[in-house]
Amino acid sequence: MYRLIIIALLFVSFTVNGQTKTKTKTKTKVAKVDSTGAEIEEEKTPEELLELTLPPETEIDAITGKKVFYKERKLKNDSLRTALRLEQKKKKMSFWVKTTYPNPKLKTKQPPIQLCINLANRDTFLTYCVNDSILKDPEIKKIVFEKIIGDTTYMLIFLQAFTKSKSDGGVCSAGKEQRLYFVKWHPKSNVAKWKAKNVNSCVKTITNMGKQKFTEWDKTSILNISYHRGSNFYEYKFDPDQPQLGMQKVSGDAEEK
Repeated sequence: MYRLIIIALLFVSFTVNGQTKTKTKTKTKVAKVDSTGAEIEEEKTPEELLELTLPPETEIDAITGKKVFYKERKLKNDSLRTALRLEQKKKKMSFWVKTTYPNPKLKTKQPPIQLCINLANRDTFLTYCVNDSILKDPEIKKIVFEKIIGDTTYMLIFLQAFTKSKSDGGVCSAGKEQRLYFVKWHPKSNVAKWKAKNVNSCVKTITNMGKQKFTEWDKTSILNISYHRGSNFYEYKFDPDQPQLGMQKVSGDAEEK
């Protein structure tokens, strides 16, 4: 009799516990959609693109139904992942200049055409991007001056690109866009100040009047920078012994905007 009562109590206890136990919700990734309900394609990272090309490391055997692990595939995939990580790190820790364009396949809001410059110092890097649809895909990009004073790095960067404008009716098809950037960078805080001078531009009617090529400057004498902007003449100088002064104005017919 007592045995039946105990069994009955245990059965009630298990039944109550089963009814009050909460179910764990599984989180699923919800795809983003636009106003029409169409799925928005998101830009994939280099790591995600690599994973799409790699062969599977495990498969289910069609006959036995067991999971099969391919060790050789795993080793090869890992070596490719490591190579990509090293390549990405090397890119971050080097000087480069490139133009980035909006991806026409993406429906999300994107920045316009941008010119991006990447600086590197030991284990620190800084990427600077500015909206620019005129100086695109520069063929010449060079750090013509670099000097460290205390914890500050002073740089002068020269860029040159053939004019690639689509709004000039072909007038500037043989033109050139040239620009100098003066950079004052604190790698420790990773903060930089940028000052740009367009020294030649077919689109903006700027004509370089300097006799010396920026890429051939000896970095010891004063660099003279002069150009016509429309009907106005401007002249600047850069003193390598006092880089903190930046590009100093010598003369000019009007204040530049």
